[in-house]
Amino acid sequence: MRFLLLLPLLLAAPAAPAQTDWSRAPRVEVRLSSFDFDPGTIRLRAGQPVVLRLVNSGGGGHNFSAPQFFAAARVEGGPVEQGEVELRSRQSVEVRLVPALGRYRLRCTHTFHTTLGMRGEIVVE
Repeated sequence: MRFLLLLPLLLAAPAAPAQTDWSRAPRVEVRLSSFDFDPGTIRLRAGQPVVLRLVNSGGGGHNFSAPQFFAAARVEGGPVEQGEVELRSRQSVEVRLVPALGRYRLRCTHTFHTTLGMRGEIVVE
């Protein structure tokens, strides 16, 4: 009898989130250089896991700053701090995430880097 009383509660409980198989997630490489993102427009699918591979091919440091993008996404791995990823010269990192629908501003926040053209957009459809 107790089981019958608990059954509606068990059915209403949210299911545990499924584990993401990151080995099957597409990889999208973004190159950071002096003073450019390549590609300048990053296109992703909403709700679909993706691994962003950020590669700094420049001789100096850069960052991948997209605070609204990272806040809206479900980030499951990578060095994202306060909406950005810092990369030293010649460093590459991977960020595992599930993006949310929207258009997001991307830029490098290092002094004058945005002014010199280091900006782009992330489009999630």
